[in-house]
Amino acid sequence: MNDAQKVGSMSPISTVPDTLRVINPATEEVAAELTIDGADECAAAVDRATEAQRVWAAMAGEQRSELLWRWAQLVEDDCAELGRLDTEDTGKVLSDARAQARRGARHARYWAGKADKLVGQQFGDVPGQFSYTRLEALGTYVVVLPWNAPAHSFMARACPPLACGNSVIVKPSELSPRSAIRLAELAVQAGIPTGVLQVVVGGGATGGALCSHPDVAGISFTGSVPTGQHIARAAADTFKKLTLEMGGKSPIIVFDDADLDSAARATVLGILNNAGQVCAAGSRLLVHASIAKDFVAEVAARMSKVRVGDPLDPQTQVGPVVSSGQHEKILGFLDTARSEGARIVLGGDRVTTQQRGFYIAPTLIDQVDPAMTVASQEIFGPVLSVLTFETEAQALELANATEFGLSSYVWTRDLGRMIRMSEGIEAGVVHGNSNLMLDSGLPFGGFKQSGLGGAYGDDAVSGCTRTKRVTLRTANTPLPGPWPGI
Repeated sequence: MNDAQKVGSMSPISTVPDTLRVINPATEEVAAELTIDGADECAAAVDRATEAQRVWAAMAGEQRSELLWRWAQLVEDDCAELGRLDTEDTGKVLSDARAQARRGARHARYWAGKADKLVGQQFGDVPGQFSYTRLEALGTYVVVLPWNAPAHSFMARACPPLACGNSVIVKPSELSPRSAIRLAELAVQAGIPTGVLQVVVGGGATGGALCSHPDVAGISFTGSVPTGQHIARAAADTFKKLTLEMGGKSPIIVFDDADLDSAARATVLGILNNAGQVCAAGSRLLVHASIAKDFVAEVAARMSKVRVGDPLDPQTQVGPVVSSGQHEKILGFLDTARSEGARIVLGGDRVTTQQRGFYIAPTLIDQVDPAMTVASQEIFGPVLSVLTFETEAQALELANATEFGLSSYVWTRDLGRMIRMSEGIEAGVVHGNSNLMLDSGLPFGGFKQSGLGGAYGDDAVSGCTRTKRVTLRTANTPLPGPWPGI
């Protein structure tokens, strides 16, 4: 890692000859060229982080809070540029990219408010002794980011360990690294000490060098299940603390007594936001058989009205998917759906009105059997699969019939049914009569293959701290233990 990249510059100067090309998915043109950080650069980054962390952790929480607050303001002031970078790197619609940068600033403010309030517990009910716990930083903490929400994910994942006194090294996706570099630059401008927050650039080899380093104490990873499993194996040798957020195949469950207008709108928003490239996207529509025909027709009609196009155009609602590889992967899923007997109601192919770019038409697939590939595998695109059910028990069985368990969405006016469904669904998050809702203080994490640990709130604190118990003998009472005459 070169000196410029340590503070977030896009300078490609380095001792490492390999170059990373960032491709704009809307134009298929090269948006930027960056130098890849190799194993030596990663090791140097860990050394700097380890040294800087001692100073950072020794600061009063109030001081860390003030610096995080300054950073939040700079991020908010820079959201137009951050949004542009993310749009050019990922194809995310510009208004959404800027809104996500603003949400990132809110994360920083939330954690600035927590930095001086991280306290343990007190235990005073044992005569002659007083015990308490301390929350201590782990040390050097690595954050491996996804490509689908770069600026927002950076702030959501980096702010908790920073607030808790850790140094943080961020490895953004090789598909969308530029907003991460810019955010690190803003952190330096805010006064966060050199070495406390660093960015390294590269792909799997770079991430592997960081995650396997013996001086890294904790890792937050967001991405695919195979990569998460690889990171977990690499972390096992030194028992690093892990937070993993991985795949999802979230169900939207619509009962016949639901507010169908709101449910239809939420269904479309849930699967087409960011072209369906959201880990918690509602990609399986489970609808009661008695309303399925009309409800599916309503969803299809709404999906057909969504404007697909240039993500920099203010009129665009859905942009391209992130890469040529993702584009071909989604088209492969659609071919498989046809071969397995599903019916493509809407879309099902690339967008022909766009001469360049990795565009997929909003797609609705009906007559899906639970055994079909599109019913169980994460597609990560603007593709909605429809299954029907007759009973509450069948709805639960379908909801839980995948290896994933990240989010879920239940639509019903029956409160008892809502509670029963929330208790039976095997997912870390259940939304009732709503689409996806996120908040810095609310837990967000998955069950089963969707992950380990949580990203927000108290779960995030737990993921980047260790608990130390301290017991003080407060009275001249006999020492505990046998052998009183010793």
